[in-house]
Amino acid sequence: MSFLLLIVCFNYSAQAQDEEKQKSWKIKGYIKEMPYFSYNKPYDQALYNNLVHNRLNFKWSPSEKISGAAEFRTRLFWGDVVTTTPDLPAQMRNQNERVNASITWFETDNAAMITNVERFWLEYKTSKWAFRAGRQRINWGIATTWNPNDLFNAYNFLDFDYEERPGSDALKAQYFINELSNIDIAVSPSFSKAATVGAMKYFFNTRSYDIQLNAGWYHNQFTVGGGWAGSIDEVGFKGEMQYFFSTTTKPQFNGVAEWDYMFSQGWYANASFLYNSTGLDEPVADWTTVNFQLSPRNLMPTAYNLLGSVRKEITPLISASLGVVYCPGTNISIVLPTFSYNVSDRWDLSFIWQSFYAELNGSFQPITYSGFLRAKWSF
Repeated sequence: MSFLLLIVCFNYSAQAQDEEKQKSWKIKGYIKEMPYFSYNKPYDQALYNNLVHNRLNFKWSPSEKISGAAEFRTRLFWGDVVTTTPDLPAQMRNQNERVNASITWFETDNAAMITNVERFWLEYKTSKWAFRAGRQRINWGIATTWNPNDLFNAYNFLDFDYEERPGSDALKAQYFINELSNIDIAVSPSFSKAATVGAMKYFFNTRSYDIQLNAGWYHNQFTVGGGWAGSIDEVGFKGEMQYFFSTTTKPQFNGVAEWDYMFSQGWYANASFLYNSTGLDEPVADWTTVNFQLSPRNLMPTAYNLLGSVRKEITPLISASLGVVYCPGTNISIVLPTFSYNVSDRWDLSFIWQSFYAELNGSFQPITYSGFLRAKWSF
């Protein structure tokens, strides 16, 4: 099957060379091959899996004012993840999408192939206005890892194989006040009023800081928030805050502050702090009660979250990084090392590791280990 997908990509790449001669059409994409394993408590056996991940991105620009895009994500899973996950196609769906635009080509006891329409939008743009309708990415986040302001399509930072990030079925209007300020209004409707998201954002720059303010409705709750991005001397300083009012559940506040710095010799460091007012703040007895299905309200299941990461360009072709998340109170820790090698302009090779640790019943212990080896060919 991997060979067949490679043939498809080569054919599309050849077609792309012809299409690019016509300025109105562009195509790009990639294919990834990623074997991986996980070793979970009680450590009686490892789970082995393989993923072939293909993405095709089409862009249409017939004029300066009109543009459109269609992007498709196809994943072929086989191994223990299919066997142990009930209704895998439903689990793989992006919950921000109101319309189910996925196709399950087949599903057996140990294999499944799923295609999802990731983007499908049309835009009309002038010097002052931009209107976009369809499945799109509405990126209101400023910080790197956790984005309380990202009301429409929150990103799970643990899903490293999804660099495009999720989208939403939405209508968006943008008014450009000047080069440094604009207003966004977006609505992601739903058949259920309780699932509708609608909000407005005002973005501007003052004293070398980018500032944004937002207000709207998230799942039948009024919400307000804001964010900033600037620097203190040579240290980058970003942050976001979001407050959710509620008459039926407990109100919630999410806040994040982030600092980053680029050192000499290719070193980069980042530190973040996230507070979730409704998150867990004490050790748990059962790991399965910790919900890592992240959403705009649940950026982390824990109340207090610290993240530190470093990245080093060892050579122009080789880089390595290490991220560590620690959650005081619950005493949960996540270790995330990555090693990457740029084989050529089109080929990349990466090794990613994820380790989870937690205090359970008074004992700090490992929960799960996962290792991923990923080869990526872009076209």
